[in-house]
Amino acid sequence: MVAEGPGGAEYVDPRDLTARSPLRDLVRAFLQEQLDKGRSPRTLPKYEQYLSQFVGFIEGSSKSPRVSDIDLRTLKAYSSHLTRRQLRSGRDAGRGPISGATKNLHLIALRGLLKFAVLLELPVPGPEKVELAKAHDPSPDARHLEVERLQRLLEAFDASSDDGVRGRALLEFMVASGCRVSEVVGLDRAQLELDRRAKGPSDGIRIVDEVTVLGKGNRHRRVYLTKAPRQWLERYLRSRKDSDPALFVTRKRKADGSYRMTVWTAERIVAEAAKRAGLAENVSPHWMRHAAVSSWATEMGLPAAQRLAGHKSVATTSRYLGGSDAELKKLYMERMDR
Repeated sequence: MVAEGPGGAEYVDPRDLTARSPLRDLVRAFLQEQLDKGRSPRTLPKYEQYLSQFVGFIEGSSKSPRVSDIDLRTLKAYSSHLTRRQLRSGRDAGRGPISGATKNLHLIALRGLLKFAVLLELPVPGPEKVELAKAHDPSPDARHLEVERLQRLLEAFDASSDDGVRGRALLEFMVASGCRVSEVVGLDRAQLELDRRAKGPSDGIRIVDEVTVLGKGNRHRRVYLTKAPRQWLERYLRSRKDSDPALFVTRKRKADGSYRMTVWTAERIVAEAAKRAGLAENVSPHWMRHAAVSSWATEMGLPAAQRLAGHKSVATTSRYLGGSDAELKKLYMERMDR
């Protein structure tokens, strides 16, 4: 029986790899190692996607690229290709190049592949030959959502329809928890819905007020829910007639038989709600996370916001902070005009 690697691909023994081995075999072996090291199940598919695009780029000039086809000129050409690649999804799809930060995600995966190949003593350039793009931190104002505008976003759903209740519950959960969209769609309803035999809480809402999520780097953390998101989640779950274990589902069945909501669907729900709310900004699930982290830092301080957001470094949390120019002016005038 042949063992399988990531994505069901045939297992590749690293000892069999040579300069003449197919490049796709090197990628499979690298992904196998990442899996063995405990790489997050949410991160691994991204690495697979980025490296498949790299292989596809080389296949444009060689139908069956080998490990030896990776040279410095190819790396430079691929970096240039990424710089000019157009956005493929979102509101601005096809209207602009990918950001420096997105380009670096591809290049970091490529660096990992080269580091793995060097350790195997294969004839490839060292990972340091892949130069990352200069990615500027976005202005905090760019993703700061004022309370009034956030409320408009939450109220942009038709609460008389099942889809509207689902959308409102999704956004209420995002704002309250500050979870990444991948963390949200990865949750099961059993993690939030109280067992029928369990004693009900004093407010009668049979949804837990805290839940453990699996975040980046396979790190677990607790997030908390206030009354409003718990009420909407209970209403949404009561409206469901299915038995799918996922917390958020769609009507479309996936290849594995599940109806679990995808990241793309969650992003579309948020973007369409922003349009209905009349928000000109390109609102995304990560925007909701920014709103939550900014609120926590203001109300509870940076250390608490860091823990709630699941950031390893407080420097990462600080990049989320900021306010609108109007709020800054108001604060300045209140403090200085005395």
